[in-house]
Amino acid sequence: MGAKQFYTRFREIFERLEKEQDDVIAEVAEWAAEAIACDRFVLVFGTGHSAIPAMDVYPRIGSYPGWLPIHELCTSYIATVLGNQGLRQTMFLEKVDGFGKLMLENYRLDPRDLMVVISNSGVNTMGIEVALEVKKQGLKTVAITSLEHSRASRSYHKTGKRLFEVCDRTLDTCMPQGDALVEIQGLPYKVAAASSIAGSLVLQALAAETALKLTERGVSLPVFPSHNAKMSPEEEEAVEAMVDAVLAEHARRTTGFLK
Repeated sequence: MGAKQFYTRFREIFERLEKEQDDVIAEVAEWAAEAIACDRFVLVFGTGHSAIPAMDVYPRIGSYPGWLPIHELCTSYIATVLGNQGLRQTMFLEKVDGFGKLMLENYRLDPRDLMVVISNSGVNTMGIEVALEVKKQGLKTVAITSLEHSRASRSYHKTGKRLFEVCDRTLDTCMPQGDALVEIQGLPYKVAAASSIAGSLVLQALAAETALKLTERGVSLPVFPSHNAKMSPEEEEAVEAMVDAVLAEHARRTTGFLK
């Protein structure tokens, strides 16, 4: 059964994540908490499907200000597949030298910021370039990538280096080479990719650990609450007030951030 294969294979990945990545998550969470406590950002960037974990971490229920996903639409929105914003363009642009550097010129970065770059393969030019460029500005960098896949792959970046080789720390998604998990007889390749799920798990675990470390520092932030449930008028009012507080804090932090 295809579904059972997927659950079994991903359960193995989940167990490896929990067992192998806790120490690195704890260390990176200290960096993230320091950035947020200083009124700066944990910046999150990915291209293609690696943009999904960035979108998943903020803004959404359970998230809090201080996270700032960078979404470059032409390298992250591929739902049309063909035509305008098509997959061919995305696959081309994420390998173009200079595009990541150009994108970063929109932002007033600070050495107190933390940059998280997500790439399952860790070989595309744009993500590597983003990491290298922000390091020049004094930022710490974190890769979320599959070490198994990346070590078996060739970098498209002019340095020949892969993402895990240029970042200060690496959070391994523990994904197998090739991303997809399930073999189906009669099909030429495996199906059912899981790197987006693994990347989101790692990033949400980091967000949870960062929240804990912020409270240990005495930093209290508004949290985006669940708002699509049956509530009393008093509960609805409290939820609306918290949503407003999240948006106000986000607006305060991002004022002047764009050039």
